[in-house]
Amino acid sequence: MRPITIDNHVTYQFGGFVLDPVRRVLSREDKSIALKPKIFDTLLVLVKNSGRVMDKDELMQEVWPDTIVEEVNLAHNISILRKVLGQKSDENRFIVTVPGRGYGFVAEVTQSRQKTHPELGSDHDAMSSPQDGEAAARLPDLTPASAKQPSNKVVHKSVSKPSIIVIAPVTLVALTIAIVLVSRASRRQDPQLSNPIKSIAVLPFKALIVDGHDESLEMGIADTLIARLSNIKQINVRPIGAVRKYAALDQDSVQAGREQRVDAVVDGQIQRSGEKIRVTVRLVRVRDEYILLSSQFDEKITDIFQVEDSISERIAGVLAPQITGEEKERLTKHYTDDAEAYQLYLIGRFHSNRLTDDGFIKSLDYFQRAVDKDPKFALAYIGMSDAYNSLGGFNVRPPKEVFPKARTAALTALSLDSFLGPAHTQLAIVNLIFDWDWSVADREFQRAIEINPGDSDAHYYYSYYLAFIGQFNNALAEIRKAQELDPVSLVKLTGVAQILLLARQYDQSIEESQRAIEMDPNLGFAHWLLGLAYLYKAIGHHGPYDPAVVELQKSVTLSGDSADEPATLAQAYWMSGKKEEARKILEDLERQSKRRYISTASLANLHGVLGENDRAFALLENAYQEHDGLMVALKVDPYFDRLRTDPRLNEFVERVGFPK
Repeated sequence: MRPITIDNHVTYQFGGFVLDPVRRVLSREDKSIALKPKIFDTLLVLVKNSGRVMDKDELMQEVWPDTIVEEVNLAHNISILRKVLGQKSDENRFIVTVPGRGYGFVAEVTQSRQKTHPELGSDHDAMSSPQDGEAAARLPDLTPASAKQPSNKVVHKSVSKPSIIVIAPVTLVALTIAIVLVSRASRRQDPQLSNPIKSIAVLPFKALIVDGHDESLEMGIADTLIARLSNIKQINVRPIGAVRKYAALDQDSVQAGREQRVDAVVDGQIQRSGEKIRVTVRLVRVRDEYILLSSQFDEKITDIFQVEDSISERIAGVLAPQITGEEKERLTKHYTDDAEAYQLYLIGRFHSNRLTDDGFIKSLDYFQRAVDKDPKFALAYIGMSDAYNSLGGFNVRPPKEVFPKARTAALTALSLDSFLGPAHTQLAIVNLIFDWDWSVADREFQRAIEINPGDSDAHYYYSYYLAFIGQFNNALAEIRKAQELDPVSLVKLTGVAQILLLARQYDQSIEESQRAIEMDPNLGFAHWLLGLAYLYKAIGHHGPYDPAVVELQKSVTLSGDSADEPATLAQAYWMSGKKEEARKILEDLERQSKRRYISTASLANLHGVLGENDRAFALLENAYQEHDGLMVALKVDPYFDRLRTDPRLNEFVERVGFPK
């Protein structure tokens, strides 16, 4: 009998070189290149971590574990490797130095599985190519140590006939088990088989050279890839709001993937020099840090669309090779071919994603300039609609000033492409908050979700629609779906707390708000919701009010110049007996309303809390005429409970036209 040897391991290819970590050989054109052990280790660590900057300390710890060495040793190894790889002093083809930090391997790296069989010799079973960089499956070495030989020669062993009779069945069983294990291991490692990739996070791209940092471009490429990959229905893609915090240069992409609870992460680096741009991108499986894709692109900055097309197609090819024709078309669809308009759009998105009043206002300028350059740029119109809706929804601008503009921008986007889910969402928001056209809002939300079931924002906003009309079970199902799609989002978590609050499930709302505060103690909105839950619960039980006052005071401190938090603090003060403090807040808000927009419905409610119902309903009439956004919560929000004993409130509920 001849022992069967199966040797499977990954090799790395880059720039004409092959790096074999098992045989510890670097070769080019089948010729081996001699490297000292620690120099080989340095290269191997850099290649395995291609596409990211390794700090010097991290690299030294990998190469010299449990050994104290001077930094000069690392610099010496890097210098030798550059010479071995043929890299000139003014080039960055393979290894780059990031001053003050460390080193990065920037050449495109692909992987393949090396197979050695004693009867067939050595062969490569390529699972990837220089074109797509898709990583190969890694199979365990199942060869017993006693069966491994120092060469590929077949070893013959003489045995007596009785031994063959006894050993053959055992060997056959062992071989069968080995084949089954190899097959199972292959399926276990192949993302297309037993463990498909179902969720990904696209992290903000990083500047490889600190001096070349362009945050809007780095965030913008990620944002664009998120939008494109979201067209693949079988893949859930985390929204830009969930990943924008991972913009730090030293961010561990796999750790970010674990925090986001995704199966894989996309990360990348950008080098820009004049009109030239180099983008390196990796797709990494989180559970075992396996590189599924590694590619590098060199283009002119004006050809950034081509880079994004290629990245989208290659990632889709790994994650979902059987995508539909429609999905493939949308994956690489260009909404503008004007590079300058696209750059303006990216800057607009960058400011909008800051989620601040100033950010929304700045974004509008860039979106407008983008559509001035290209009037058919649908995505820029969606950006405009989102910014206008945010300014209205956060009571920064009067409703009649912003919501009609949001509607026009959303309709313009849909006239250019009716298949844009976010445009349907923005149109639904206008119909809900401003037009009070409940049937159209419902239709548009459902259309957005139909186009992209994985859009967490569509589910998030739809949950509020359902809550406002009193369908709390359905509302909670929608907000939970949004949270499932974006599990670490504080916005989605506080959304759960707010829907529970509207449903008057105060204890559960308190729990969710406390969870959000544990994640971010400085989140003013969470303290506000917690204070409201304490307040409404105390009203039902006639106290105590101190917990509500404490949380609402914190929310005022943390929420800047927002008027919503002081208004609810005034209500808590009044209910707890601090009536002078409550009246002072009301008077201050009314003075402010003469120079900036403050929700008239909020002032109306506060007069109702103070027992001034006639003044309250006069202001509520003004709020109705202004189409104040708070009017959509009139039917269910405990905020208005002090006015519910007056039949005039029901008249307003009828006029707003809530569905029966």
